[in-house]
Amino acid sequence: MDTRNSFTANGLATLLGVSRQAVRKRADREGWKSHQREGRGGGNDWLLASMPKATRDQVLAAVLSQEPAEEPNLPVPSQSTAPAIPAESSLVIAQLTERQRRTMEARLVFVREVERLTAAAGKETAVRGLVEAARGHRLAKHLQALVNVANDRPGKGEERGLSRRRLYGWCAVYAIAGAAALAPQHKQRDMSVPPWANEFLALYQTPQHPSVADCLRRLEWPGQKPTIHAVYRFLKKIGVPALMTGRATGNALTKLRPHKLRTTESLLPGDVYTADGTTFDAEIQNPLNGQPFKPEITLVIDVATRKCVGVSVGLGESGLTILDALRMACCYGGLPLMLYTDNGSGYKNKLLLGEGQGMLARLDIQMVNSIPTRPQGKGLMERAVQTICTPLSKRLPSCTHKDMDRDAALKVFRLSRKDIKEKGRSDLLPTWPEFLKQLLARVEEYNATPHSSLPLTVTAEGKRRRMSPDEYWQDFEARGWQPFSVPAQEREDLFMPGCRRTVRNGVVRLFNGEYFASDLEEFHGSIVEVRYDIWDSSRVHVWTTKGEKVCTAELNAHALPYFPPSQVEALREKRKAGQVLRLAKKLEAIEPGARIEVPEPVTHEPLFVADSIQPEAEAEVAEVMERTRAEQKAAPVEARPNFQFPYEKYEWLMRNRGQWTDTDVAWLNRYTQGEDYADLHDHYKSMGIAWSGDILARAGEF
Repeated sequence: MDTRNSFTANGLATLLGVSRQAVRKRADREGWKSHQREGRGGGNDWLLASMPKATRDQVLAAVLSQEPAEEPNLPVPSQSTAPAIPAESSLVIAQLTERQRRTMEARLVFVREVERLTAAAGKETAVRGLVEAARGHRLAKHLQALVNVANDRPGKGEERGLSRRRLYGWCAVYAIAGAAALAPQHKQRDMSVPPWANEFLALYQTPQHPSVADCLRRLEWPGQKPTIHAVYRFLKKIGVPALMTGRATGNALTKLRPHKLRTTESLLPGDVYTADGTTFDAEIQNPLNGQPFKPEITLVIDVATRKCVGVSVGLGESGLTILDALRMACCYGGLPLMLYTDNGSGYKNKLLLGEGQGMLARLDIQMVNSIPTRPQGKGLMERAVQTICTPLSKRLPSCTHKDMDRDAALKVFRLSRKDIKEKGRSDLLPTWPEFLKQLLARVEEYNATPHSSLPLTVTAEGKRRRMSPDEYWQDFEARGWQPFSVPAQEREDLFMPGCRRTVRNGVVRLFNGEYFASDLEEFHGSIVEVRYDIWDSSRVHVWTTKGEKVCTAELNAHALPYFPPSQVEALREKRKAGQVLRLAKKLEAIEPGARIEVPEPVTHEPLFVADSIQPEAEAEVAEVMERTRAEQKAAPVEARPNFQFPYEKYEWLMRNRGQWTDTDVAWLNRYTQGEDYADLHDHYKSMGIAWSGDILARAGEF
C-alpha cells in the first residue's frame, strides 16, 4: 500500500489512470506544491496536502483500491505507533478463541490503514476514505474481505460495512490498551451445574446404558423437572470420559482415556516375541469327525519387525498348540529373549513355566505377561491377529465374521449341514489340509506387505513406501544381525514338553502308561525329567534334572506274558479234552451208542500233552457241543451292566446292538458328535466299532 505524503507525476498518472501531461496540467490549474526529491536522479514530487479536497480524496481512493505487490501479512503492533503490550495482555491473547483472534487481527489491519493514511491526508480524511471505499466495494481485495471479519460477522452473506464511529473507536481502544482490546467480548459459555445434576447422573451413569428420556422419567426431583433439552445442554458440558464413567467400565472406559505410546525403534529382531490366539471367524471341516467347527489359531509376532514367525492351529487354545507355535517361531526365526503374552491358561501352565522342566526355562526365555483387562498393552499383537485372520475368513464361503450378511451365513449353515448328513462332507467347508495351506499362504502374504509402522524405503522405481516385515528383517541381516538359531540336532529334544517323574525299578509312569529301559536301573528312586512327543506315545526320552540325557524308554517294554503262551494253550487243550470225555460219558449214559464229533485240534508244542480222545467218542462229543451252543443261544439276554465312563457304555452298546433302546440311540447321536468320541475315534476304528452313517439303518438286524 502506497502511504507516502508525496507522489511523482508517473505515480499519480498510474493511480488516476491519466497521462503525465494531464497530471501536470491539473497541477498547474489547482496550484499543487512540490518539493525536491531526495536520492539518486533528483526531480520533484507533488505534495498530497497541497491538493484540493476533491483531488486528495480521489488519490486516497485510488490508493485504497490498489492491490499490494505481495500477499499482505497481518500486522503486529509497532513500538513506535502503539504502547507496549503488557504481559497480561499477551496472556489474554493466548486465551482467545480462533474467532476472537481473527476479528482482533482484522480490526488491527484497519487501524494500521488509518494510521498510514493519516500522515498524508489527516485522520478524518483517512477514516472517511476507508468508509466510502468500503461502502462502494472499492477497497483492495484483501481489505474488502476483512470487513465482515472485523465486524465479527464471519461467513455472513451480507456485509455490514465500515462506519466512522467504529473506526475511531478501534483506533482509540488500540491507542489505550493495545491489540488485545480489539478482540470482541463474546458471551461466556454457561458452565454452571444445575441442582438436579447429581440425581440425574446417578440414574444415567449405569452399565445398562439407559436413555436420557427414560432417566428423566425416573428422576425424582421436588422442584420443577428440567426439560429434555436442558438435560442435553448439561450433558454437553461434561467430558466424554467423565460422562461415560459408570456406563462403561474396565477396558471400555480405559480406551477413552489418555494412554502412553510404546515405541519399538530400540529393539532388534528376536528381542521380544508376542503371541496370542483367536478363534477363526469361519467354519472348516473337523479332521477327526468331519463336522463343522471353528479352529483356534495361535500366532507369534516379532515385535521389532512385525513379522509373523510362528503359527499353529488346534481344536482350541491349549498349551500344546502354543508350544507348537513357539517351536516354529524359535526354529525359523531364532530364540527370543522375551515372550510377551496375556494371562490365559494356555500360557500360564507347567508346560511352559514349570520350574526346571518348563519349555521357557529350558530355552532361557523370559515370560512377560500383560496387565489383565488391558488389551491396549498388546495392541500390536491384537492388530496383527486381525490383519492376518480377518481377510482370510472373509475369503471363505463359511465365514462367520460379524460383517458377514446374516441371511447368507444362515444359508451356508443349512447347506453345509445338509451336505454332511447326506454325503459326509460339504464343498462349502474347507478340509483341514486346504485350510492349513491357505493360512500359511496368508501369513506369507502378510509378511510381504508394506507395514504402516515400519521405516520408509525407496523402490526400484524411485517411489517411497513403508517396508514390509520381510524387508525390515532382511535389512537387519544386511547390517550384520543374525538370529540365535537352534541346532537341527537339538530341535527334537528341546521342544518336547517334559515333566518330572520318579524312577521305580527301571520304569517311569506318564499318562497312565509305563515306560521301561534297562538304563534306568541305577536311577531307582531318583527324580528324572521325562520328555515326550505329543504325537507319539510309544516312547519317552529321559533326562536328568541337570540336563543330561539318560536314555529312551519304550511303552510297556518290560511287559511279558504271565506264562508262556504255549504252556497256557496246552493246559487249555487238556481241559477241553477232559470236558469232552465227561460229556461223552454223560451222552453214553443217556443214549447208548451215540457219538460226539469234534473239529481237528490246533497243533501246538505244549509242555504237557493232553490225553488222547477215543475216535469212537468224537461223534458223541460233537453232538453234545452242538446242543450246548443251542442252549446258549436260547439263554436269557445278559443284564445291562453299570457304566462308570462314557466309553464303556459306547463299547458295550456297539457289541450289543440288539439291546438298543430309543434312549440309547439318542445318547449315541450326542456322544458321537462330542470331543470324547473324537479323541477315541482311532481306537474305536481299530476295534471295528467306529460310528458310521449306516449303523442306525442296520441296527434292526441285530
